[in-house]
Amino acid sequence: MSQRHSRLPLTVLFSLAWRNLWRHRRRTIITLSSIAIGFALAVLSIGIGDGSHNSMIRNAIKLGEGHITVQPRGYLEAPANYKYVADGTTLAQQIAELKINGSVQPRVSLQVLASTANNSVGAALEGIVSADDPRALMLQPMLVEGRWLHSDDSRGILIGDGMARKLKAKLGSKVVVMAGRQGGDSQAQLGRVSGIFDSKVDELDDFLVISNLGFARLFLEGEGADLTTRPVTRYAIFLNDEAEMTQWKSQLREIIDTRSMVALDWQEMMPQLVQFIVIDDAGNYVILSLILILVVFGIVNTVLMSVLERTREFGLLRALGMSRHHLLLLVFCESLLLSLLAVVIGWVVGGAIHLWFAGHGIDFSALIAEGTAIMGTFMDPIVYTELSSARVLQLTAIIFISTLSSGIYPAIKAARITPVEALRT
Repeated sequence: MSQRHSRLPLTVLFSLAWRNLWRHRRRTIITLSSIAIGFALAVLSIGIGDGSHNSMIRNAIKLGEGHITVQPRGYLEAPANYKYVADGTTLAQQIAELKINGSVQPRVSLQVLASTANNSVGAALEGIVSADDPRALMLQPMLVEGRWLHSDDSRGILIGDGMARKLKAKLGSKVVVMAGRQGGDSQAQLGRVSGIFDSKVDELDDFLVISNLGFARLFLEGEGADLTTRPVTRYAIFLNDEAEMTQWKSQLREIIDTRSMVALDWQEMMPQLVQFIVIDDAGNYVILSLILILVVFGIVNTVLMSVLERTREFGLLRALGMSRHHLLLLVFCESLLLSLLAVVIGWVVGGAIHLWFAGHGIDFSALIAEGTAIMGTFMDPIVYTELSSARVLQLTAIIFISTLSSGIYPAIKAARITPVEALRT
């Protein structure tokens, strides 16, 4: 008999485990319900976190320097107006030959002083191609006064409402834009306010001045640049598929002169945003951990109570010849089945909640009175939950392993039962 039980099929163990789970139907349903609710909360928490982070990243890329930026080496660490790509034409041709799946935008970024008769403020001048630059497309709907720049607008500039208040400038106001030269002298150009925008991001509204490339290049000419070669300070590359970013960055580094230039992705250009997302993710995982602790204690309680109530039954099975090994496997099979049910029911409930908010979103504008701007970018007012395939696998593995591991102690306790002591209870 002992030999026969040593070959007890797993199908028999699973059949017994399944019947044992539903001997106390109410307890099992309550346990699965608590797991499903915990799972749904975890899915919602992670989905909102990923949705808000991705929203911030997308907006930061559009308002910033794209998915990949090609610029002079050392510019990011120590920006200076004399650091520029002198032969922008040749670099543009080299990039065009790669046939990147996206758009390539020339930029001239300078540190300047903007002055009116009333005040002066430090500013960042951005010369862009106003027609199809993603930054232009992003800011155009945010104009509160005036119009966007025309391609032939040689002196027109756009400023944020914060800078307009500081300078006491309005539409048509003259603004003197000054920049220092490498030798110590200064140069100035006269601009006229064509429009005022309100991006809800203080870093942009208070310090950003936008102009056409031609106006900004006049300052590079003062640094000794030849305007016929179309000098730029960087090329911002916006990809249609972000998944191709590593591939294109690698190819760009092969064609550029790495001694004088560098290709950086958005994480390298915006390390503070990356750090914020990492810290915020850590907070989400703290919440997830608390949910898991509650779930695990609930499962341990359910399985342990089931084991204690069946002490006499286990003693009888041991007396009939069932080995400790099979008794341990039996209780572990119950935990395994409970884990599988927990994951399935959890995804039914959590997945349904995720799909609802992925389609309808959550309006945070009413919940965050101070606005959704943060770390130089902003979160869309309505956030839609997002879950990548990696997140789905991660959440499934966490819940499954947590649920399964919670059955280890009750299984060991069941395996330690001796027939004599059990039959006396």
